[in-house]
Amino acid sequence: MTIRPSFDELGLATARLWATRSADPKVQVGACLLDHWNRVVGVGYNGRASGEPNERESLDQGQSGFIHAETNALLAANWNGEAHTLYVTHEPCATCARLIVNSRRVVRVVYEIDYTETSRAEAGLPSGARILADSGVTVLRWE
Repeated sequence: MTIRPSFDELGLATARLWATRSADPKVQVGACLLDHWNRVVGVGYNGRASGEPNERESLDQGQSGFIHAETNALLAANWNGEAHTLYVTHEPCATCARLIVNSRRVVRVVYEIDYTETSRAEAGLPSGARILADSGVTVLRWE
């Protein structure tokens, strides 16, 4: 009997694959957006804008100059209805979380690796996962 992967496993595997496209020497992030029929409607990875040199501007947190994987997946999406799930290799940052909420089509975010925005944590501000959850998006850290 063949054991088939779940759609969550496939979504995360696809996000991991797209992360390999990133030229970021510090962290490679990938994202995969599935519609409610579990079909891929968007993918992305962290990288510079089209036509720019694909090099990190700074190793400091938040200063890479890269567009985040989640943003690229949302921009590339061929939206198909409502109730999408976004799979990401890393927990979304606060800005990406707000973009995900404002897409109004993502109802679930699944990620693998925790991400702490140091300046937000030091200021007692909510993480990306907390922003998503507080906005009604289901958030799952994949074990």
